[in-house]
Amino acid sequence: MLDLGRQAAEAAVPGGTAAPDLFARLGADLAERTASGLRIASSPRESLAAAVEIANKGEVYLLVRQVGRLLGVPDGFPLPLLELVARAYGLGPFQALWAVEGLGHDYAVSWFTAGIEPRGILTTAPRARALPPESLLMMHAGIGLGFAERLLEGAGRDTPPEALRLLVADVLRLCRESSRPGYLGAALESLGLVTGLFHRPLVPGVDRALRDLSETEVLGFYWHGVGRALYFRAVNFLPCSTWPVFDAARRAAPDDAARRNAWAGLAWAITLVNQRQPWILAELLVEPHGEELARDDAFADGVASSIVMRYDSTPGAPFIEPFCAFRPRGPARAHELWEALVARPCRLALEVYYPALRAEDRLGSIFRYRPLPGLAGEGS
Repeated sequence: MLDLGRQAAEAAVPGGTAAPDLFARLGADLAERTASGLRIASSPRESLAAAVEIANKGEVYLLVRQVGRLLGVPDGFPLPLLELVARAYGLGPFQALWAVEGLGHDYAVSWFTAGIEPRGILTTAPRARALPPESLLMMHAGIGLGFAERLLEGAGRDTPPEALRLLVADVLRLCRESSRPGYLGAALESLGLVTGLFHRPLVPGVDRALRDLSETEVLGFYWHGVGRALYFRAVNFLPCSTWPVFDAARRAAPDDAARRNAWAGLAWAITLVNQRQPWILAELLVEPHGEELARDDAFADGVASSIVMRYDSTPGAPFIEPFCAFRPRGPARAHELWEALVARPCRLALEVYYPALRAEDRLGSIFRYRPLPGLAGEGS
């Protein structure tokens, strides 16, 4: 698990330096969390939702980061990939999705450890050819995680822009060389996840590197990953952090396209992590903040994409249908917001988007924001 004290310190002083508006932003964040805390403390159901949400997040984080211990991943090379994927699915439908991502990470890193450049590791490597289709999305996400983590491990605030551009270009090259058609986006998105989690001062620098490299198509995947990273940062394991991460994404994003991708990434993570208890989303996000979330379709896109992801990876999961069928308590407006932000995106994901994306081999496109009406008919 990440060191909470170190991560909280990094959150307090971005890049290790005192920004001019540092204390204003810290004060605003503290005030917002205090207000959220007072509201949650007055509602037993919200208090329970906050506690369960933190537990769910911790479970998922550990599944990804400690998958080697859970699955008994050996130290040797090459890994018995098919056997390990079977073990991951043996953990259960909720756990399997995250365990496969962690396994993909360990699989990519095993090539570096063996002193072999990981090229074509999901396309031409013999042990990867027979992977079950349901494992491919999160396996691609995992190898992207491994590539970015290994190549960026020595980078910091003093890394010259040109050197950072070369590192970013190498991550993109490895992702492209090892990704199957239609799955590249899953690997690319992990660049944002790794940067946001482990190299927070580099978030704007990697954005600039992508722009300098004319990788405009990658920017959406990158900021989607940054949004996912915000949700899993250790400081946001504290109570009353569910809504402040959306404001943090708004502040970090250099433009509205980046903000929409980050919000979609946040919605993607929050939905998948708490899918067994849909009332958590109702209590902590849709009812208190639904009006703001409904101003555009970024949150709804993240929900729809997460359902596509879940259905493709674990189609028999018993909590998919109950999640989509859930309706919150409360006034009529709460029901309207839930319909717009969660229920309708769920239906579209299962009935329209998933069949089209699967048929066209474009499932990797769900790892970035796309306007909901065009999700099933644009881009790759």
